[in-house]
Amino acid sequence: MSKITYKDQVITVVGERVSPDKPMKMVVKSGNFEIVTDKLGGEAPSPIEYLLASYAGCINVVGEIVAREMNIKIHDIKVEVSGVFNAAKLMTGTGERAGYKEISANVYVKSDADEKTLEEWLRRVSERCPIEDNIANQTPIKHQLKKI
Repeated sequence: MSKITYKDQVITVVGERVSPDKPMKMVVKSGNFEIVTDKLGGEAPSPIEYLLASYAGCINVVGEIVAREMNIKIHDIKVEVSGVFNAAKLMTGTGERAGYKEISANVYVKSDADEKTLEEWLRRVSERCPIEDNIANQTPIKHQLKKI
């Protein structure tokens, strides 16, 4: 049996403002898909809400991969992700931090597997979820300004 070798991938998304009269609303293109973002309470989910949504979606995808490896069947899953956020730093430049203070996930699973097996499943999902890894660990970010 040959072992699969994985290589680094560059994943790029491109966002552009919708219009000058809606300066906080943006369409972000990811491949053939469009994601609309806006300010918190705007006309579309905000980037900080998308962070929680991406975490929920990642738990689902990784959960299915891990379930197949463990030979368990997940009949249904619901992931509820919440974050504690304070807008002071975002809005004024002062405050504790700009991001979430805490994020929690409740994972509801319908499966024939026993609770101990599902706890091990969730531990493995948590360990392998790329979104959780990026939230929990510092990832270097490089900025480049290009005037248009």
